[in-house]
Amino acid sequence: MNNTFDWTRFKKLVAMDWRNLWPKFGTTMLNLALIPAGIWVFTAAINLIPDVDISIIPVARLVSKTTLLAICAILAPSVIYKTCNQPKDGIYYAMLPASHLEKFISQLLFCVFVAPLLMFAGSVVVDIILTALPFGPYQDWIWNSFRFINDAQSDIMLMSEEDIDVYNFFQASMSTIVISLVVSYFFYSAVFLFTNTVFKTHKVIKTILAIIIVSFVISLLSNVILFAVYANTDTESISTEDFVSAYKTLVVTLNVVYALIAAGFFAGTFLRLKRMKY
Repeated sequence: MNNTFDWTRFKKLVAMDWRNLWPKFGTTMLNLALIPAGIWVFTAAINLIPDVDISIIPVARLVSKTTLLAICAILAPSVIYKTCNQPKDGIYYAMLPASHLEKFISQLLFCVFVAPLLMFAGSVVVDIILTALPFGPYQDWIWNSFRFINDAQSDIMLMSEEDIDVYNFFQASMSTIVISLVVSYFFYSAVFLFTNTVFKTHKVIKTILAIIIVSFVISLLSNVILFAVYANTDTESISTEDFVSAYKTLVVTLNVVYALIAAGFFAGTFLRLKRMKY
């Protein structure tokens, strides 16, 4: 059974995890979803000061919600499946009538998709309710976040040549930023899902510290390489098109690398669950 997948057994495991989701993680999801409401209250209070009128644009609210989405995915494994690798409390999880593959898929489902998306949906509902109020800093619907891009496109004919070059670079950035955000989301979800099976206490803090250390080392090496490349490159002869092309190539390469690493961490989580001993 440990290496098989049975749909009926998997449904029972998912139903159990669903029933346990709110008791274990519901308060955390609710608090995250209400953070934008707290920002709304704080900003509305500041607006009571004479000659102060602050509004929070939709794109800023969308960025805050996607950030909370990532935070939710980071926290979910260490809260929902906190005891899965602990010597005493983890025995209950190990004895569940489900295979290692079924347990891994259920963890993946709830930590990467269900819990973060439920929190995000709740945050959007709160945002809609606050926007519908005739007062406060929310004066436009959140789905108008990218309206400024359409406005920029309508004004492109009025731009100078330098402005058009900047706009082209901006467009190149926007065309890759969504993919980069999605890849980053799955990368960090995979990392924290994996470390939840490695660390037994203070799982989130230890993972963040490990990421900081690894990122610092990679940053040092990257800066040395980039400095060497820059020193041997005639930057004056590089056109905007060449720069944009190089930028796209770099982003695509990084996304592929991060996607492969994320797949490795997901696979590592499954192997950890399969080989875990209590």
